[in-house]
Amino acid sequence: MPLFVLLIASLLFGISSLANSAEKTGTQTYVEGFQTFLGSSVDTGQVRAFNLTASPIEIMQDGETVTRWAYNGQLPGPILRVQKGDRVQVTLTNQLPQNTTIHWHGVRVPNAMDGVPFLTQIPVKPGKSFTYDFVPQDAGTYWFHPHVRGHEQLERGLYGTLIVEDEFEGKYDQDLVWMLDDVLTEDDGSLDEDFDFKFLDTGGRLGNIITINGENTPKFTFKAGERIRLRIVNPSNARNYRLSFANLPSAIIAVDGNLVGEPQQVEIFDIVPGNRVDIDLTIPENLEGQSVHIANTFFHREASGSALEGPQTIAKISIVGKVAKPKTFPLPVHTAVPDWTNALNEKPDFIFDFDTAFDISSLWTNKAFVSFTINNKVFGDHDITQLKNNKFYRMRFNNGTGLYHPVHIHGVFFKVLARDGVPVNEPYFRDTALLDYDGSLDIGVVPADLGEWLSHCHLLEHAALGMKSTINVTD
Repeated sequence: MPLFVLLIASLLFGISSLANSAEKTGTQTYVEGFQTFLGSSVDTGQVRAFNLTASPIEIMQDGETVTRWAYNGQLPGPILRVQKGDRVQVTLTNQLPQNTTIHWHGVRVPNAMDGVPFLTQIPVKPGKSFTYDFVPQDAGTYWFHPHVRGHEQLERGLYGTLIVEDEFEGKYDQDLVWMLDDVLTEDDGSLDEDFDFKFLDTGGRLGNIITINGENTPKFTFKAGERIRLRIVNPSNARNYRLSFANLPSAIIAVDGNLVGEPQQVEIFDIVPGNRVDIDLTIPENLEGQSVHIANTFFHREASGSALEGPQTIAKISIVGKVAKPKTFPLPVHTAVPDWTNALNEKPDFIFDFDTAFDISSLWTNKAFVSFTINNKVFGDHDITQLKNNKFYRMRFNNGTGLYHPVHIHGVFFKVLARDGVPVNEPYFRDTALLDYDGSLDIGVVPADLGEWLSHCHLLEHAALGMKSTINVTD
């Protein structure tokens, strides 16, 4: 071979090697940044044991006695508080007329504890029990709910909160959970019982009552000068929320359990089904003796019939008395949230097209009229997405349905890189994000836990109608 050919080949090989090295180095930087963000594992040596019984209950709602389903006879279910690194053992007893499970939404648990029927466990039959056993490695606000007929069991009231405490826990005057849910009721106040797959509302089930912790437009009493950590959880089937705290200073300090690298503005954040946000709320001293209305300002264009569109007042706060000494500590932040701005330079590893399909056999069978598909396949017919542990991936979700979809991936935290092709730099990680009407969503993810995990739309009617798939994380 002539010398000049060898020189050119050597030069091209060197350039190619440099490019591959740069690509490897770039993605490795994302991996290392995420691992630093997660931090090290912790083992407190403590065992925290809980019992949860799922059963029908009767409650008073708007002056009427109505039947709902609940954990331990309370709606919402109990708040379980543990420390990062505690061994958590929760025994679920099923006293429902249906099978059920518990999914620990957002918690990185061993795959066998994730609560997805026939994927990670056999569902718990009526009259039977199952013990979930895991060690939470991430502090923050999480929640739990069934993954069997979720569109029905959550709407009936089966959900609760898991709080993994952090170092800021005791600094606040109050640490509260608000579970925002909407309920679709009949004229007599009873629950609308239409949960048949064939007739599910493809825009999602929106309620005519918005509740906080099971109560319609509740009243809260705070003191002037109080500093409050408000943990907002959205267990709704389909409703999004955008909150306004009027003239109360507020900032989002955590999203989906993860502290943010920079506090976020509450009034512009859409809290979609599955999301959690922790809000640092200060009651100004000059508001003593006054009242404040908290509003949901999100407008739902899908709302029909008696379903609420928005905006509406969802809570009332009375400010009575004053604290002796207001808390003045800085807003909590995560100091190691990596900047993945350049991750959009990586080509998408996977593209997921969300769409709908019509089943003509529904005309003569009990099958649903509409299915929701990912890459033209419903759950069960889908292709499993194969991922390697501790490797960076860029994923793109495209929406062709004309409806919105909260994208939730079990077993991982991810970072939103772009919406509708426009780069964003969110200073936090999520487990649930909104794929907007006819838009696109680009995310970056580094799997850190082995196993086959569910990925699905958290608008529960869409998941019930097939908009689910799985990812398999291997070494």
